[in-house]
Amino acid sequence: MPEPSSETVRLDADGSQPPGVVGRVVGRARQLQEIKALLGSGTAASSALLLTGEPGVGKTVLLDEIARGMAGAGAQVLSAVGVRFETELAYAGLHQLLLPLNDRFDRLGDTHRRVLRGALGYGGDPVPDELHVRDSVLLLLRRAATERPVFIVVDDLAWLDRASSAVLGFVARRLAGSRIGFLAASRSGAETIFERDGLTEYELPPLDRDAAVELLGARIPGLAAPVRDRVLRQAHGNPLALVELPAALSGPQRSALADLPDVLPLSPRVRDLHASRVAGLPAESRRLLLLLALDDTGDPGVLRAGSQDTKTLAALTETESDRLITVDDTNRRVAFRHPLMRAAVVEASTLTERCQAHRALAEIRAETPERRAWHLGRATLVPDEPVAALLEEAGHRASRRGDATAAIATFTRAAELSPRPADRGRRLTRAAYLGADATGELRAASELLDRARHADPDLPRSPLTAATTALLLLNGGDGDIDMAHRLLVEAIESGTHGYDAEDEGLIEALHVLLLVCWSGGRDALWEPFHAAIDRLKPAAPPLLSACGRTRAGPPRTGLTDRQELDSILVGIHNGDDPGQIVRIGTACVHPDRLTDLRDVSWRVVRHGRRGGHVRRHIDALMHLCQQDFPTGRWEEAGTLAAEGLRICEERQYPFFSWYFEYHQTLLAAVHGRFEESRRLADRITHWAMPRGALEAVAFADHARVLAELGAGDYECAYRHAMAISSAGRLASHAPQALWSCMDLVEAAVHTRRTAEAEAHVRAMQEAGIAALSPQLALLVAGSAALVAPDDDVVVRFDRALAVPGAQDQPFDLARIRLAYGERLRRMRFVTEARAQLDAAAEAFERLGAEPWAERAAGELRATRRSRTGAKRGSVTLTAQQREIAALAVSGMTNKQIGERLHLSPRTVGSHLYQLFPKLGIASRAALRDALASLPPSAAF
Repeated sequence: MPEPSSETVRLDADGSQPPGVVGRVVGRARQLQEIKALLGSGTAASSALLLTGEPGVGKTVLLDEIARGMAGAGAQVLSAVGVRFETELAYAGLHQLLLPLNDRFDRLGDTHRRVLRGALGYGGDPVPDELHVRDSVLLLLRRAATERPVFIVVDDLAWLDRASSAVLGFVARRLAGSRIGFLAASRSGAETIFERDGLTEYELPPLDRDAAVELLGARIPGLAAPVRDRVLRQAHGNPLALVELPAALSGPQRSALADLPDVLPLSPRVRDLHASRVAGLPAESRRLLLLLALDDTGDPGVLRAGSQDTKTLAALTETESDRLITVDDTNRRVAFRHPLMRAAVVEASTLTERCQAHRALAEIRAETPERRAWHLGRATLVPDEPVAALLEEAGHRASRRGDATAAIATFTRAAELSPRPADRGRRLTRAAYLGADATGELRAASELLDRARHADPDLPRSPLTAATTALLLLNGGDGDIDMAHRLLVEAIESGTHGYDAEDEGLIEALHVLLLVCWSGGRDALWEPFHAAIDRLKPAAPPLLSACGRTRAGPPRTGLTDRQELDSILVGIHNGDDPGQIVRIGTACVHPDRLTDLRDVSWRVVRHGRRGGHVRRHIDALMHLCQQDFPTGRWEEAGTLAAEGLRICEERQYPFFSWYFEYHQTLLAAVHGRFEESRRLADRITHWAMPRGALEAVAFADHARVLAELGAGDYECAYRHAMAISSAGRLASHAPQALWSCMDLVEAAVHTRRTAEAEAHVRAMQEAGIAALSPQLALLVAGSAALVAPDDDVVVRFDRALAVPGAQDQPFDLARIRLAYGERLRRMRFVTEARAQLDAAAEAFERLGAEPWAERAAGELRATRRSRTGAKRGSVTLTAQQREIAALAVSGMTNKQIGERLHLSPRTVGSHLYQLFPKLGIASRAALRDALASLPPSAAF
């Protein structure tokens, strides 16, 4: 058996070590393709390739995968593995390799047969010289390849004995014209007698983050997300490290972030592999390596500052030459050559040595408050309030820059070093709140909150405790809005905080209360929130005030509130606090100012993808989706919605999933997938109603409105629009009441509710929402055009099309053009109608809004003209549309048809109104001939 080493550990394709089990190669599709391309097609005849990479990077997995492929292509695969304790045993590797060909020795001439038998130790033949062995091995392989291609695979080339290495180097360079292929693997930089000159080398890189996440999820599926992120950072994409680092963690450590050590420990098996290399170093070299391991920045200045004399630097050079570290002069960085070596260095040290190293690093990092505080915290073993206070401030700094993982660990360590129970409870509560809000690790957050309550009996009455409990309830419990609201209001109204606007816990609790009130979608929930804002002394923080006041929506949001928002937006593009960015985005939703934050919202998303604040990542995705739909970035909206759903599922944020499902519902509606849209909307409603999350229900209604408008069921569209906000009134605290304002007017016009449509237009104009943004200005102008009398149609529609920024809202603009063209056609301005309908059809087709594109094309046909370049094919009617048309042809009135089909007369009229342009007719009289010309497949 080979001696265990990091290079001879056999990893299955998913990183495990089950012998004889073949798995799937994770994250190596591109590398496999490149290696196969270098080897050539088929069985890689006449090709030789050397695969290199750091220990544990997965070279063995790729060798096995390629070998299986070659065997499947008909080649005879000959393999050998270098073994450390056989390095001095001449021709041990060759013995492994040629074992399947032993029966062919007798087919060779006497001289070559004796040479091979002597080299491999068969019989009593003397050991021949190396030159004869080379010739005989090459001859044997060529003879074997005449019957069947031969593919040689050698793993751990660095541990192959010198004699075998020399022979294989000779063979690998003499494959031209043969049916022999050669592939060997060796750790990067390893010294070997194998002659590699002239051979192609391929360096196998570490796994990228996506593949590393997939591998880790397959091997340790229950690993908490923040712990997983720590493993990913420490492993640097090395498959062996990804598998081994979590193996040494206990069950609580795998789920509770606060219990993790500075450097993740090694499993006993891997620790034994590296311990001897570290233990054999001089004491000064070990001290410097410990500084490098605990600092984890790669800054060579740390080593220079920690070096005591020239002998120390010499020891560092010796460490480098021993291939434990590497120095990058270009980027001025020092790093361990293998990710597991860092953990091995820490594990080889004593507690005293680690404390001394942390104290030295605290002095070296004096100009970096966060790192200094952290090292002081690790060097301190007994309660110490000054150190705890430094750690608490460092936790706030980490939180503000969006590093919730570091902030939680820092607050937790601060609590551990706090002499007073009240301080300990406060700091643990802050860690618990961040855990519930930022990481989604509900179990760990709940455990931290329990520890905080035990530390300070008065803690349960604090607003921050209530905020943490509310977040745990929303994401981990039943998501009961009313219970979360009651918890928060009771804690806030207890008055123990004196409504001090400087109390960070109180302000955080009010932000959570704002989320709960908005999710509840009921005006009554907002009353305690606004009352608390008014009581804050000396005044509410501007951002919290703006979030609360703009949520009310126009006309309740006055000019002063908008000016307050403008002042907050100044300088936002230079901000680096993800929490502030997304909260400003929250304030921008109702005034429709999210486009001002597009760049910084993307910055938060990218930060989240790198392991940053999870909730902020979700919030920024919400804001980007909200921008993408009206601006026609529908493909991006779908991608971001899918990303949001995935994060909510993976990181335990189920409460926010509905928002991304809402965007999927919208997209299904506008693309004409009406049944899918209705099903998704129903799912949102069924989830939201028992929890009291009525805002989600209103969002689902918004999607239903669009689906029914697209399907031509204006009666249903009107009912759903009225559920959001009644005609003639803009509901407060409901942004979708603004987004769907033109939808309600359109549905009212098509169902002949002229008075209701006009009342809603007046409500929009009186609220002044057109002044908020170009999108809302377009919706108001378009709505006014929809209710225009015939003598004012042209003026009002032209005014809508001329709204500044209208081109940036392609879907709504195209809908207005379509309505304009329909009115012009009915007024017999056919030429003018065609221009608007052409432009509308082109826009709808570009967006993929098929129902509206079909409607525009039908209107064009009604003008006796088909759109150039439009999609051709038979007209498609639903089964219900065809049935209504057939009954209308039979002479039934709309009322009679409705009674037969259990529909309202208005719904029947809406269907017929949609059918005429679709069939290219202008009157009921032409319906019979139009239906007769349709093929049977036109109905489905």
